[in-house]
Amino acid sequence: MTVIRCITMQKNEATLLEPWILWHGAIFGLSNLTVIDNGSTDPHVKAVQKRYEAQGVQIIRKYRSHRDFLRKGDIFADVIRGWDADNACDFALPMDCDEFLAFFLDRLSVDPSEIRAQFELLKDEQATLITDRLLLNVPDAPGYYRPQSVPRALFRAHTIVGLDRGLHAPQTIYPERCVRTPFVHIHLHNRPDYEEIRRFARQKLSHIAGAIPGEKPKAGQITPQNPQEGYHLRYYFQASREDFLRSYLHTPDIYAPAIAQHFSALGIDPALLLGDAPAPQFPVHIPQNFLAHRRIEDGSQHEYVLFDPLFYAHENADVVKDAFYGIWPLIHYMDAGWREGRLPNGAGLAPFTLQTATNDR
Repeated sequence: MTVIRCITMQKNEATLLEPWILWHGAIFGLSNLTVIDNGSTDPHVKAVQKRYEAQGVQIIRKYRSHRDFLRKGDIFADVIRGWDADNACDFALPMDCDEFLAFFLDRLSVDPSEIRAQFELLKDEQATLITDRLLLNVPDAPGYYRPQSVPRALFRAHTIVGLDRGLHAPQTIYPERCVRTPFVHIHLHNRPDYEEIRRFARQKLSHIAGAIPGEKPKAGQITPQNPQEGYHLRYYFQASREDFLRSYLHTPDIYAPAIAQHFSALGIDPALLLGDAPAPQFPVHIPQNFLAHRRIEDGSQHEYVLFDPLFYAHENADVVKDAFYGIWPLIHYMDAGWREGRLPNGAGLAPFTLQTATNDR
């Protein structure tokens, strides 16, 4: 049987830690999960770790400092090399605690058996494995996600050379050949509470002098060699919550209720992760398991359409050949194809519109 081991590092992730464990435990088994605790002080987090440690999850507590957080990639790589030395797994999957693995090619699937089956197909690949599809949850819109292309790491056993702190650039013994995997990371970065987003951003930026606008440098902080380090996190201290929400208003996304349904099936209240703001909710019973969605008019109208990834790729050779959009043609439809009037499916199914009383998401 193929063994896949997951590893994450977290600190005080009171909301996300247990869902991360349950989601990936359902796919790979609790005994194949490793959590590096980076000095948590939250009693709830400590209790969660103790409870699942008793059920087989490995908890590593020796990397407690912020300096350890800054060398997360090296720590993960050392752990993975230890697994390789013990022949403990066939694949190693480093992840952040707000990432949840799923399958997404012609359709979206959160079924553990389907996800495991995809690893079987990769067992003989002599290549650097890249997962570069991501679904970012849309704030104040539970069930809605923005497709993005962001590379993430995945290692076949005995192939790791190195890993960066952001888990974006895996280095393996196969530098000349890369293979794109069929996985997607559901990225629950947009927490329901904007102040909580800021709190975790502050935690990750605490080592950079001047990173947070209006705050004076403190002893021990550094000026990074890369001026872009942590740039995406600085945004939250420059924008109000209203600015933050407005930035998502008129960008198309997808509606995928299967994700929240899977959390519920695992015994997790999806509102804790996705929020409970009003947004159109209805069952989706189609093979793709998602619909393309955009807001129109004053924002109170929601337009949905069936998107067939295989049809769209077949009909739009220019998209497939594009260095960026070829990674995931769905992003092209979100960015331009819908606006340009390109056909999203071959069945001639037209969009349908829902009207809400207000411009709720």
